[in-house]
Amino acid sequence: MAKNYDVCPGCGEPVQKNWKVCPACETVLSRIICPQCGLAVKENWKRCPECETRLICPSCGSRISGGYSRCPQCQSNTIQKIDSESNFSDPIIGIEFVRVSGGLFMMGDTFDDGAENERPVHEVQLEDFYIGKYPVTQRQWQQVMNHNPSHFQGNLHPVEKVTWHDVQIFIDKLIVLNEDKLKYRLPSEAEWEYAARSCGGNERYAGGGNVDTVAWYAENADESTHPVGEKAPNGCGLYDMSGNAWEWCQDKYRENAYEFHLRENPVCLEGGLDRVIRGGSWNLDAWSVRCARRFGFPTDYYGPGLGFRLVRVI
Repeated sequence: MAKNYDVCPGCGEPVQKNWKVCPACETVLSRIICPQCGLAVKENWKRCPECETRLICPSCGSRISGGYSRCPQCQSNTIQKIDSESNFSDPIIGIEFVRVSGGLFMMGDTFDDGAENERPVHEVQLEDFYIGKYPVTQRQWQQVMNHNPSHFQGNLHPVEKVTWHDVQIFIDKLIVLNEDKLKYRLPSEAEWEYAARSCGGNERYAGGGNVDTVAWYAENADESTHPVGEKAPNGCGLYDMSGNAWEWCQDKYRENAYEFHLRENPVCLEGGLDRVIRGGSWNLDAWSVRCARRFGFPTDYYGPGLGFRLVRVI
């Protein structure tokens, strides 16, 4: 979007609105501004440094016009295309999803250095599913819920301090915004672990054995969450599955859930009132951000290290 001047901002020379350069001092009279906050931005910038709005559409390369957080042309075509694409973005708030090919894997403490609730290691078969490339961010949450509950504020930081019930409300509202054309839910903990381990590989952390490369945790996080996507992705192209913020899952939490898991697409919906959380957090040690680590919290619990990512229902 261009903004023209009646007076040159450089020298005060009167200028016409259609002039692009001041004839007196050669100041450029039209400038590119952020479509959300109005900050003057440079031609090659992809995000606004002030409000973090995307300036260039990653799909078609066009400049995003005023009043839009996503390219309106691409947004209008998204729902028609997503069923044939490997990856897609929600057309309303831009959550990016990666299609994970299903398969067979050994779920649980395959390194034999975990807790009792990570055993027995058992065989699980999963179908294909779409999962969020990143945890849901504060900007995405705010676009749906119109408030930001997070302790560590930042548009691109994972949203936190959300209860399991809060997440269900978010999901319901997002489905309504999509006119029921797209369906979302939390991942099962089997889906979560399979995706974190790069489609079921024998990985201690989500992306390999070097925790500092893939995770924000107590030793490197400086007592805070961080913007999503700053650490290396895992083999599925997913970010922040180890560390940064715990992630709610669909399953009810049972210490001995693995003794009762079905082989195919297991989801534990019987037991206590707690729900599974996965991934560890910015304030925990390396052992706690392992792919196999599992824990549970009451559905009304919230904290500054607890967020979520979504699965798209196929």
